[in-house]
Amino acid sequence: MAYQRESSGVNDRVRVRRVVENAPLIVIIILINLAGTLVGFFYYWDQISTSSPSIWLFIPDCPLYVLLAAIVLALYLTTKRRSDLVNFITAIGLLKYGTWTALVVLGFSTFYFAIDSALYGAIAIMHIGMALEFVLPLFLIRRVQRGFVVLALLWFFANDIADYYFAAHPPIPINELTLIAPLTFALTPLCTLIAYFGARYLSNNKTHKNR
Repeated sequence: MAYQRESSGVNDRVRVRRVVENAPLIVIIILINLAGTLVGFFYYWDQISTSSPSIWLFIPDCPLYVLLAAIVLALYLTTKRRSDLVNFITAIGLLKYGTWTALVVLGFSTFYFAIDSALYGAIAIMHIGMALEFVLPLFLIRRVQRGFVVLALLWFFANDIADYYFAAHPPIPINELTLIAPLTFALTPLCTLIAYFGARYLSNNKTHKNR
């Protein structure tokens, strides 16, 4: 049974590597991400244009990490260059904000669907895909360091503070702020730990395979 579980795990990792090495598929994912980036920045444009420049970086969370994913995948595809830290941060951003958006939109569907049910239904589906995409930059990590966790926590908690103390968050039902804000803060350590142990799992497998 233990051998079967190990064999299944290896097969799963091999399937992910095949996705990362599949140039036509990665090109399609990059193009989808670039399109999503444009749509995302358009969605946030009014908020960005009326906010202080000091928080601009913290407003378009989803399009920012979708764009980073496109960049890291394009660099790896064309040059094989990669930064373990950037890939780690990108993976967490994809997982956190993809998950957050899907949970909030579906959890408070009465609020969002009253605005535009087709739009927010599509947004929920796209962000589920965004969350699942986190495994691609995660797989590109050669060695994850514990210091990465500290930097990631500092960065994403800074995002959370900007969201709820400086109004950088996207449109949300304000009456539910006492539920949504704790969810956001909780996702930071949760997604960081998932990315950390996921990266260790994948990088250890690659290390053993290369021996």
